[in-house]
Amino acid sequence: MATTANATGAEAQDAERRFYGRMAIAIIIAIFIGFAPSFYLFQTVSYPRPNPSLTPLVMAHGIALTGWLAIFYTQIRLVAAKRRDIHRQLGVWGFALAVIIIPLSYLTATHAIARGTHPPIIDAESWSVVPLMALPPMILMLIMGWRNRMDPQAHKRFMLLFTLMMVEPGVGRWPIFPPVMVGHAVSGLVAFAFVIPLILWDRKTIGGLHWATKWGLGALIFGYFVRYPIWALGFWPDVVRVLPY
Repeated sequence: MATTANATGAEAQDAERRFYGRMAIAIIIAIFIGFAPSFYLFQTVSYPRPNPSLTPLVMAHGIALTGWLAIFYTQIRLVAAKRRDIHRQLGVWGFALAVIIIPLSYLTATHAIARGTHPPIIDAESWSVVPLMALPPMILMLIMGWRNRMDPQAHKRFMLLFTLMMVEPGVGRWPIFPPVMVGHAVSGLVAFAFVIPLILWDRKTIGGLHWATKWGLGALIFGYFVRYPIWALGFWPDVVRVLPY
């Protein structure tokens, strides 16, 4: 009986590692496809939208996000290899990098107003609500991930959800979505759908949503959909004009 229980536990751990590993790969692919024309393969592939030159700030932001994706995947592989000692050490550096990403994301979002990288569906100031309203959920996921680092099931979900917040900018740049409001809405739904595997995983493994997943779902819903009532109310440009940048 003990052997059977151990085998079942090992199989569950293997399945969990495969799940998180595949999620990481899917996120990386989605972001690479979206940012290939404007960052990873800049000036080597055509891009049908405004594609201004890379500034030092944009370069720093892109490198930091790429570094996080690399660390996120590496952390999953370290757990699979049972190198939790290195996992914990790298986690401190990963958290420090994530903290740096937050102000870099803010500065990149505000400076994008002058760079003119917004789609033609809306003015630059109004568009800035998209990246800026993604920051509070990211900060929440990061804080909760750190606070629950001794709770593996909560911690890994918060880190996955933090990384999922980076998917929409990538998916939104996929060339299959036209630069119109409907295209933006559909790309947002596609990006939001990346959380569905986590929901299904929770239901399969614990019979319902983990509490960390519930927090993350609320954060994702806020980050993805609060822009629409803000646009409807029309006050955001006045807010942006008083923001420091």
